[in-house]
This record gives sequence, structure tokens and C-alpha cells, in this order.
Amino acid sequence: MVTRWTAGPRTFDTVAAFVVGVPLFLLSVVVAVLSVPGERAAILVAACLLAHVAFAFRRDLRAFLVIAAALAVQAIVTGLFLVLPTVVLFPLALYSCTAYSRPYPPVVVGLTGAGLAAARFATDSSVAAAHLGPDPWMLLGLLVAIVVAAWGLGLYRKTELAYVDLLKEQASVSAAQATLTERARIAREMHDVVAHALAVIVAQARGGRLVPDRATEVLATVEETGRQALTEMRGLVGVLRSEAAVGAENVELRPQPGLAELPELLDRTRAAGLAVTMTTSGTARLIGPGEELALYRVIQEALTNTLKHAGGGASASIGFSWTPVSLEVTVADDGQAPATTAGTASGNGLAGMRERLSAVGGTLSAGTAGERGFVVTARLPYQKGTA
Repeated sequence: MVTRWTAGPRTFDTVAAFVVGVPLFLLSVVVAVLSVPGERAAILVAACLLAHVAFAFRRDLRAFLVIAAALAVQAIVTGLFLVLPTVVLFPLALYSCTAYSRPYPPVVVGLTGAGLAAARFATDSSVAAAHLGPDPWMLLGLLVAIVVAAWGLGLYRKTELAYVDLLKEQASVSAAQATLTERARIAREMHDVVAHALAVIVAQARGGRLVPDRATEVLATVEETGRQALTEMRGLVGVLRSEAAVGAENVELRPQPGLAELPELLDRTRAAGLAVTMTTSGTARLIGPGEELALYRVIQEALTNTLKHAGGGASASIGFSWTPVSLEVTVADDGQAPATTAGTASGNGLAGMRERLSAVGGTLSAGTAGERGFVVTARLPYQKGTA
């Protein structure tokens, strides 16, 4: 397993401080020794060294204050704020502290330091005697411009980082919502698959007990129903695993069922002892795979409820009506209406049907049909562009 090493902020700051600091510090030492004699040179070198060490922690406000204090020592000792190359660290530290720490203390310190440095430059006797430029007001304007520019860039970076964090948070929330939605979808699929398979198996077991001579046929139907349910369950569970895991276990993944698989569903239902007929009226149109899956599951759930609650001798009918504006699918039975109603209304069957159809823009209605029977009607408007 190959792992990639990525440098963190602290490592990056340390490396940058070393790369930038070594040449600047050495040059500052040379300038200090040649420009300021004796103890004052040693003080400047010590201040420069302190500033370069603190620069490795420049994102922290305390480190920025240390750098500002070290450069203040330079201005006090020399009267020239820009005399040493180490002064370059100040705007860089101001930018980093603004971007990654508190934004307002750095600009206050920077503007205060600019004013004090300009005042020190204007009142230094050695500077006045040597007639050094620039004009103190010009120097103040230059220092203020540098401070404001570094602070503005830091604020821009801070805003950019906040925006990136917001995008990451939104992506995390969207991923969590997508996960919950997918889990709910899989739960509905599992409910439909398991409920239908168990209903068929229970009906076959009941018939086999009453008619022992058909035991072999009954067991064959139970085996086929169980095998198909297991295949569908593996396909649903397989989407939760990585491709490598699925390939390693050699899990058979089947596409989600649609209207083309209805004859197979009706054959299994008839084998369970429920007489089912299907009629179609109107001109069929193409609908999407999502709509086909929703209708398939609605029909499957309705037939499952009929198997469980309609009682012996019941039959069911499925009607497809392709109207000019929508497809209406009706699943009706002539079983025991009170039992059927209770079986669907009190559980998750009707709620699951409505959720499925609502997800593809359809509606569902269900209720009793006279003294006996129960009717489930699904209405699915055509999407734009269907022909």
C-alpha cells in the first residue's frame, strides 16, 4: 500500500521561513556589522534572529507581535526602518496573521508601527545631519501603503478560505443527505423484494400442506422464488460495497426490474395460488427506467398484499390505461376488503408506494371496492418529450 505524504501548514511555514530567512538574515548581519558599530550591531543581529525564528510561526498573532517588536528595535537603534533586509518579513507576517488568525490587530499594529517609524526617521539627528531621504511624509505614505496592501491580501485570503470551508460543509451535508436517500431507497427495495418472496413462499407452503401430491412442484416454486429474491437482495447490497469487494465475492448484479419483467412477476404470483389477469388499453409510450421501476414495485406490493390479506379463492386484475396525458395502472382484487384494507393501511406498503410514485412525479390512491375487494390506482403523468 502506497501512502502519499503531504506537508501540513506548520511544515510549510517552517520550510518557507528557512528558505527565505537564511539569505535575508545573512545579508542583514552583513549590513548591520558594516553600518552600525559595536553593541548596536549586536542588538540588531539579535533582533533579526528573533524575527526570523518567529516567522516560522507567522500565522499566530503572538508570533506577529514578536516580529513587529523585533523590527521596532531596528527603527529605535538606527532611525531607518528599512535599513535591514529582514524588514521584508513584516508585510509577509502581517498577511499570514490576517489570513489565518485575527484580522484586525495586525493592521492596527502595522499602522501604528508605520507612524512611529516615520516619526523616528524624522526626529533622528544622524539622519537629519546626513540629509537622507525620503521625505518623512512620503515614507509614512509608503509604509501605510505596504501595510494596507498586505492586510487587504490577507483579508482576501481569509474570505477565500472561509468560502472553501463553506463549500466543504455543503458538500458534506449533501453527501449525508444523498446517503440517507439511498439508504431509504434500498430499504424500500428490500421491503418489496422480501415481502413479495415471503408471501409467495407462505402461499406455496399452505398449498403444499393441503395438497401433498404437489409437494415437488411447490418446493420447486419456493426454491425459484427464494433464489430470485436472494439475487435481487445481493444486487441491492452490492451497491453498498466497493467494486473490488463485489468482484471478489462474485456477486451477481442484475438490473432493476421494469415493465418487461411483469410477466415473470405474474407467473410467480399465479404459482402462489392467486389468479391474476392483465389488460391494456390505449397506445403505449416510452417511459423512463425510474418510472418503470416505481410501477413494477407498486404492482408487486399490491399483489403481495392481496396474497397476504385477500383470503382463499381471491383473484386480482391489473389494468394499464395509456391516456393522452398520463399512464394509469389499476391493481384490484375481489378478496376480503376489511382484511386487505387493514393489511395495507396499517403497515408501510401504501406509504412506500406513494413515496416511489412521488419521486417520479406520480400519485397513488387506494381504497375498498364495495363489500369485497381492494383497489390501488397509480397515476403517472408523461414527462415532456415522451412519444
